[in-house]
Amino acid sequence: MSRRSLTIPCTVVVALLAVRGAHAVPSPSNSTIPQHVLLVGRLDALADTTEGAFSVVVRDLTNAPVANSTVEFRILNCPGARLSSDSYVPGSTIRCATVGVLQATDSHGEVRMTAVGGGTPGSPAGAGPCAQVFASGVLLGTITLSYLDLDGSGGLGTNDLALWLTDFGSGEFPGRSDYDGDGILGANDLSIWLSAWGSGRSFQSAATYCPPARPR
Repeated sequence: MSRRSLTIPCTVVVALLAVRGAHAVPSPSNSTIPQHVLLVGRLDALADTTEGAFSVVVRDLTNAPVANSTVEFRILNCPGARLSSDSYVPGSTIRCATVGVLQATDSHGEVRMTAVGGGTPGSPAGAGPCAQVFASGVLLGTITLSYLDLDGSGGLGTNDLALWLTDFGSGEFPGRSDYDGDGILGANDLSIWLSAWGSGRSFQSAATYCPPARPR
């Protein structure tokens, strides 16, 4: 008796892979997250993706990419940092309850995100890792955060530059002004701010911000 070959339609294969991806558990050790993220401004309805874009790649315990995983970049535990209540990035949403930006990974387990936000006048400058990256509810890691719009209003301007110079002259290393995330304030941080200011892509601050939430 001869064996008959088994032919599985492509649509079934795609559906099976989708189900696998939906149930795959993200692995913090195998996934890739940035070490540092920069909050940026906007120009009309578009976020400054030139300065602020960062990537997250979600993989499971077998090192396979996890598609359709909801990635959340959360700044809930960053004192003084404020997140725009509008995303200004197609495909992403804002969850003000956790002060987070959410976006789903593609078929390669990757997502490219940008967060629009700024500082709060009179707030602590902050230092050390405080922002969190989650995937499907799993904490992938905690990273450092800085923001170009230090006063959170009027887009990038002279007051933000004055605040950066104050941080620089303090002799300390305020995290909010450490734009390259290397742990110190220096010429490269100032260069990043000037580049963003000159491009005009962070010309405007967020129209509205998420209300303050209790850190957790």
